Amino acid sequence: MPDSEELDEILKEIKNINAPKEEEPKKPEAPLSFAKEEEAPKAAAPEFKPEIKEEPKKESLSFDNFSTFNSAEKDNAPKVIREEAKEMATDKKPPKKGNKKPIIIAIVVVLIVAIAVAAAVIVKNKNKEPETTAPQTTQEQTTAAPVVAKTNPLTGESDFNEKAVGKRPIACVVENSVSARPQWGIADSKNPPDIIVEGEVEGGETRMLWMYADYTAVPSQIGPMRSARPPYIKFSELFDAIFLHWGQSQTKRGTNYIGANTVFRQDNVDHINQMTYSGKVALFGRDSSRGVSTEHTGVMYGSKIAAAIKGEGFRTDANESKYTKFNFASEESTVSDKECKTLGLTFSNRTATRDWTYNSSDKMYHSNDYKTDVARKNLLVLFDQTNYVSKANYKNSGSSEVYCNYKLAGGKGKLATDGTIVDINWSVKDGVLVIKDTNGNDVKFNVGTTWIGYASSNNGGSVK
Repeated sequence: MPDSEELDEILKEIKNINAPKEEEPKKPEAPLSFAKEEEAPKAAAPEFKPEIKEEPKKESLSFDNFSTFNSAEKDNAPKVIREEAKEMATDKKPPKKGNKKPIIIAIVVVLIVAIAVAAAVIVKNKNKEPETTAPQTTQEQTTAAPVVAKTNPLTGESDFNEKAVGKRPIACVVENSVSARPQWGIADSKNPPDIIVEGEVEGGETRMLWMYADYTAVPSQIGPMRSARPPYIKFSELFDAIFLHWGQSQTKRGTNYIGANTVFRQDNVDHINQMTYSGKVALFGRDSSRGVSTEHTGVMYGSKIAAAIKGEGFRTDANESKYTKFNFASEESTVSDKECKTLGLTFSNRTATRDWTYNSSDKMYHSNDYKTDVARKNLLVLFDQTNYVSKANYKNSGSSEVYCNYKLAGGKGKLATDGTIVDINWSVKDGVLVIKDTNGNDVKFNVGTTWIGYASSNNGGSVK
């Protein structure tokens, strides 16, 4: 028969066990015996019915409660439990001594309760919606990778090489005598210098320091390269730069001139000098195509810089606390109401004047003094205290050489951008360059390249 009907039959039989039975004739109680209770009566013994004393009526679990389970619950009751309950209910063996009926009833009750619980659990689990375990998301999946700010720290431009972010810039000494112009790379269409610093050296000449934030993007050839001077080394340290040059001024005993060689050593500056460089790559070379004297032909190859720096084992991660960062405006803007269409800087009373003209079409300042069109977004003039130091018997020539030294003491200056100009104050604080307006507020540069005119405040430097 079907399982549900079979379970109904079990229940009926169990109810019959609980039903009251007719009282049978009493039989004298037998003496206490330790014979096996499970032993069946012998066939030869006369048949008799033992006297069964009626147990006091007790309240017991009603099996009617179990009948309230639906057929599905009955059908789901474990088959083993159903069969065992049925087998106990239909057991026809004669009752044993000691009246085991209450024990049997108790066992049956326990089994029925177990069946009911099992059936309820089965039905509940059967009707329960299957649970879907959402895949655990790891921290690596849910946490977005930090966005790297791909901004050139020297120009504020956003299309910067991501691999150069957080790296040290380089500072390269480039000649500016008439025979050196136009300099290779000064007006490169793709990667001109980010910052050009120009100041006086000796003999009324100026020299330049070109800075690149990404030294892997330097043009294939720049120069002419020239020798280092202490003011340029000190200035490069404001940007935590690696210094590249061709020669250096020397400290000479018996004079008060401190040369570049001493500053490199005292300040522990990472630098590569062509005169002593013995690296595995051909970083320097000569270009004699212009037909000028040899001292104006020394060049450096941009594609070799990274390998040379690696070969020297220099630190390449920038020390951000020693790296000057200009404040760049988020949008193109003027710095004042004062117009500045032209700017001419005389570095000292010994030098010529560098002239710039503003072009409103591209919003850049242009100069042709370098025998090529050099364009800059910002013009920054810094006036500093200077002094002239004479070095006797220069290169054993019997004559003296007069060097121009800058004290890097801070002072006044000007910033021209977007056809306007503003007076500024500058200083060096904690190893970086600080630019403020005359009210002490930060000055905003416009995004782009910068020319810095390093002039004398006490030896005839002026702006017109």
